[in-house]
Amino acid sequence: MTSFTGPHTHISAYYTWSPNPISDDAPFPFIPMLWGCNSTYTLPFQQAVENEFDRVGLTADHAILAFNEPDLVGQAECTPSQAASAWMHYLEPLKGKFRLGSPAVTSGPGGKQWMLDWFQACGGGCNPDFIALHWYDIDPEIFIEHIRDFHDTWNLSIWITEYAVQNFSQDATQATLEEIETFMDVTTSYMQSVDWVERDFWFGAMYDMQGVNNLDCLFDLSSGNVTDRTGALSPLGIKYAGISEQVEVSIHSPAPDSWISWTNDQRSRWYLI
Repeated sequence: MTSFTGPHTHISAYYTWSPNPISDDAPFPFIPMLWGCNSTYTLPFQQAVENEFDRVGLTADHAILAFNEPDLVGQAECTPSQAASAWMHYLEPLKGKFRLGSPAVTSGPGGKQWMLDWFQACGGGCNPDFIALHWYDIDPEIFIEHIRDFHDTWNLSIWITEYAVQNFSQDATQATLEEIETFMDVTTSYMQSVDWVERDFWFGAMYDMQGVNNLDCLFDLSSGNVTDRTGALSPLGIKYAGISEQVEVSIHSPAPDSWISWTNDQRSRWYLI
């Protein structure tokens, strides 16, 4: 995480796809997450709540995230009814003390319908404070249309909790670095122009990009040598973090799946390391 510290950084928080922080001395506030709907995830989450999340510093709004891609096989993979039940049992009672994010669905054709079905299954018993969503593709205008549609549908603030320039179509041509930089410029400009996008999370602050275009990576991959993974940022990482030059880094030992955020005016930007 030290890669993102420094006098000019916009980074302000992180999360770990779990209810547990990386450590109690991390340089940024922590955001807990209830990743899935079954007891594998609800029991550790409930224990973390009881332990006050190890008493680490949370974000000022005490945000909590929920259910990672419940509409996708291999991710949280919950039915709307299962997610409604888990939400009402574990999350709705926390409302007021914490600021709750909705389940984060994919940008696939079934994502929005899953959300509509989830709200219906809740019967008024699920009241997120903001809508979380994921998006992967290559066209910035389609990205803008997608997040605007989710905002217009539910009239809640939006967090884009994963996004990157990645074409998942079979035998698809991927974007060039120049196209990725243009995408970042266009989408960032739009998100900064509206008051309902609160936070965005670029998928790229990791060395293993897990099937996503390596050009989206926010770390320097130029060496290709594992021993050279010092945590140095790529030019895209420097651009995204909002720093004007490389900051001092330490030897980087990637923590398991954690997110970082930056604050700019009334918005925050987040990403995964």
